Amino acid sequence: MQNQNSGRTDVYVIAVRDFVVLKDLEDTVRDFDPSALVLTATCCDAAIVKIRAQDRLAAVFLEAGPGYVAAERMDHLVQSRGGRLVLFGDDAEDEWDDERSARRWPTLQRPFSSQSVLSLIIAGRG
Repeated sequence: MQNQNSGRTDVYVIAVRDFVVLKDLEDTVRDFDPSALVLTATCCDAAIVKIRAQDRLAAVFLEAGPGYVAAERMDHLVQSRGGRLVLFGDDAEDEWDDERSARRWPTLQRPFSSQSVLSLIIAGRG
Protein backbone atom coordinates (compact mmCIF):
# COMPACT_ATOMS: atom_id res chain seq x y z
CA MET A 1 0.00 0.00 0.00
CA GLN A 2 1.35 3.41 -0.88
CA ASN A 3 1.95 6.20 1.59
CA GLN A 4 -0.96 8.60 1.51
CA ASN A 5 0.40 11.52 3.52
CA SER A 6 3.61 12.74 1.99
CA GLY A 7 2.22 16.32 2.25
CA ARG A 8 1.73 18.30 5.44
CA THR A 9 -1.86 17.23 6.13
CA ASP A 10 -2.47 15.84 9.61
CA VAL A 11 -3.64 12.24 9.60
CA TYR A 12 -5.99 10.76 12.17
CA VAL A 13 -7.11 7.14 12.47
CA ILE A 14 -10.29 6.24 14.32
CA ALA A 15 -11.19 2.62 15.04
CA VAL A 16 -14.52 1.88 16.70
CA ARG A 17 -17.23 -0.70 16.14
CA ASP A 18 -20.24 1.57 16.71
CA PHE A 19 -21.03 3.58 13.58
CA VAL A 20 -22.61 6.49 15.46
CA VAL A 21 -19.61 6.89 17.76
CA LEU A 22 -17.28 6.56 14.76
CA LYS A 23 -19.07 9.36 12.88
CA ASP A 24 -19.18 11.55 15.99
CA LEU A 25 -15.43 11.26 16.48
CA GLU A 26 -14.78 11.75 12.78
CA ASP A 27 -16.96 14.89 12.67
CA THR A 28 -15.23 16.30 15.75
CA VAL A 29 -11.80 15.87 14.18
CA ARG A 30 -12.98 17.34 10.86
CA ASP A 31 -14.51 20.36 12.63
CA PHE A 32 -11.21 20.92 14.44
CA ASP A 33 -9.00 20.36 11.38
CA PRO A 34 -10.96 20.61 8.11
CA SER A 35 -7.90 19.80 6.00
CA ALA A 36 -7.10 16.62 7.96
CA LEU A 37 -7.11 13.15 6.45
CA VAL A 38 -9.37 11.09 8.72
CA LEU A 39 -9.16 7.34 8.21
CA THR A 40 -11.79 5.16 9.85
CA ALA A 41 -12.05 1.48 10.64
CA THR A 42 -14.55 -0.71 12.44
CA CYS A 43 -11.92 -3.00 13.96
CA CYS A 44 -8.39 -2.73 15.28
CA ASP A 45 -6.90 -5.03 12.65
CA ALA A 46 -8.17 -2.76 9.86
CA ALA A 47 -6.80 0.24 11.74
CA ILE A 48 -3.34 -1.36 11.87
CA VAL A 49 -3.32 -1.65 8.07
CA LYS A 50 -4.26 2.02 7.74
CA ILE A 51 -1.66 3.10 10.30
CA ARG A 52 1.12 1.15 8.61
CA ALA A 53 0.29 2.84 5.30
CA GLN A 54 1.15 6.26 6.78
CA ASP A 55 4.55 7.69 7.52
CA ARG A 56 3.17 10.38 9.84
CA LEU A 57 0.17 10.55 12.18
CA ALA A 58 -1.40 13.19 14.39
CA ALA A 59 -3.51 10.87 16.56
CA VAL A 60 -5.12 7.45 16.67
CA PHE A 61 -8.36 6.88 18.58
CA LEU A 62 -8.63 3.17 19.27
CA GLU A 63 -11.46 1.24 20.88
CA ALA A 64 -9.22 -1.17 22.72
CA GLY A 65 -7.72 -1.88 26.07
CA PRO A 66 -4.14 -1.97 27.22
CA GLY A 67 -3.84 -5.72 26.68
CA TYR A 68 -4.45 -5.35 22.96
CA VAL A 69 -2.16 -2.34 22.72
CA ALA A 70 0.67 -4.21 24.42
CA ALA A 71 0.18 -7.42 22.42
CA GLU A 72 0.11 -5.62 19.07
CA ARG A 73 2.68 -2.98 20.09
CA MET A 74 0.22 -0.33 18.92
CA ASP A 75 1.85 2.35 21.04
CA HIS A 76 5.18 1.84 19.27
CA LEU A 77 3.51 1.71 15.87
CA VAL A 78 1.71 5.02 16.45
CA GLN A 79 4.61 6.77 18.21
CA SER A 80 7.04 5.79 15.45
CA ARG A 81 4.89 7.91 13.15
CA GLY A 82 4.78 10.84 15.55
CA GLY A 83 1.20 10.23 16.64
CA ARG A 84 -0.62 10.08 19.93
CA LEU A 85 -2.53 6.95 20.86
CA VAL A 86 -5.84 7.52 22.68
CA LEU A 87 -7.81 4.55 23.98
CA PHE A 88 -11.51 4.33 24.69
CA GLY A 89 -14.23 1.76 25.25
CA ASP A 90 -14.95 -0.80 27.94
CA ASP A 91 -11.49 -2.36 28.15
CA ALA A 92 -9.75 1.01 28.28
CA GLU A 93 -12.12 2.31 30.94
CA ASP A 94 -11.69 -0.85 33.01
CA GLU A 95 -7.97 -0.09 33.28
CA TRP A 96 -8.70 3.55 34.05
CA ASP A 97 -11.04 2.50 36.89
CA ASP A 98 -8.43 0.16 38.34
CA GLU A 99 -6.58 2.34 40.85
CA ARG A 100 -3.55 0.02 40.73
CA SER A 101 -3.13 0.59 37.01
CA ALA A 102 -0.32 2.72 35.64
CA ARG A 103 -2.65 4.32 33.05
CA ARG A 104 0.00 4.26 30.38
CA TRP A 105 -2.16 5.74 27.60
CA PRO A 106 -4.65 8.61 27.52
CA THR A 107 -8.22 7.37 27.78
CA LEU A 108 -11.30 9.04 26.41
CA GLN A 109 -13.90 8.55 29.13
CA ARG A 110 -17.62 8.16 28.40
CA PRO A 111 -19.73 10.08 28.06
CA PHE A 112 -17.34 12.19 26.04
CA SER A 113 -17.86 15.58 24.48
CA SER A 114 -16.28 17.29 21.50
CA GLN A 115 -14.28 19.36 23.98
CA SER A 116 -12.81 16.27 25.67
CA VAL A 117 -11.79 14.86 22.28
CA LEU A 118 -10.22 18.17 21.26
CA SER A 119 -8.35 18.48 24.54
CA LEU A 120 -6.69 15.10 23.89
CA ILE A 121 -5.76 16.15 20.35
CA ILE A 122 -4.33 19.47 21.51
CA ALA A 123 -2.42 17.88 24.41
CA GLY A 124 -0.80 15.49 21.93
CA ARG A 125 0.54 18.37 19.88
CA GLY A 126 2.90 19.34 22.66
